[in-house]
Amino acid sequence: MKTAILSALLTLAAPSVTIHPAQLDRGPDVAGPHVEGRTLVDGSTRLTFHDPVVTYLGRSGERYVVHLMTHNGTRPRVVAVGGGERRTVLARGVQAAEAVLSDDGKDLLTGRWRGRTGTVVRVVSARTARPVAERHLRGAVSLLDADAGLVVLGGWRPARTLTWSYRTGEMHRVNGRSGYLASISADRLASYTGDPYRGGCSALTTLDGQRLSRSCAERVVAISPSGHRVATVGLLADGPGSSAAHVRRAAGGRELVEYRAPYVFGRISWEDDQTLLLDTLTTRKVATVRCVAEECERASAIRPSPIS
Repeated sequence: MKTAILSALLTLAAPSVTIHPAQLDRGPDVAGPHVEGRTLVDGSTRLTFHDPVVTYLGRSGERYVVHLMTHNGTRPRVVAVGGGERRTVLARGVQAAEAVLSDDGKDLLTGRWRGRTGTVVRVVSARTARPVAERHLRGAVSLLDADAGLVVLGGWRPARTLTWSYRTGEMHRVNGRSGYLASISADRLASYTGDPYRGGCSALTTLDGQRLSRSCAERVVAISPSGHRVATVGLLADGPGSSAAHVRRAAGGRELVEYRAPYVFGRISWEDDQTLLLDTLTTRKVATVRCVAEECERASAIRPSPIS
């Protein structure tokens, strides 16, 4: 009887894939705009920046919106760059994690925590940099996602998740948990039930609160375009990254596949509903790897690691 139960459990276990970028075949480049080192690549378009740290935020019409800064974090700013490399500075003094481009490409939102005075959320036009709206909120508040005049906000002290319709001024409380990741288009919200360092767990719901799954061991780092799948890492994984990543069904949380890195994974994102992109680091090198279930290939050249 015990043998039968063990066999059933092994049958249900998700496959585990250890990724060694140098051993993988080279596949197509990442679809759509992405950053390789300090160069933004979009098909035949290549824009190389003087600043060594480049973060792609999204597309606004025919222009690319990127966050730039030095290795030591100085001179942070958000700029919109056209095909002729004409640049418009949209914001200064904000970190990449404090800036979100709305999915429709119309607005840049920034949220800066100012200690006891709370967080100031500002919205400017991504085309002209002219102010659109501003809101002062209690506590530390993060921008999770924005689209069509709506932004999802996750707050600490006090813990809560909010939506703000910044063109009408309407504010709505979603729940009393600290939201940390959201997708408006996929109707998904990930939030902490409490401080994860003090026993808090991660809960995945729809934006109106319908419960999908919960984990006290992992947190969500990427939501597929349809919202049917998520990528997760260890709940307390920080520092350079996590050595393991998982693909799970959003509803119920069943694990579909586990990926293991030779050192750690950096950025993790979805290329489409089935395809995961993982920046995979060794102690010296990094490459973007494309995986569909157990099949993986390299989607970039192998480059020197920024954290080696």
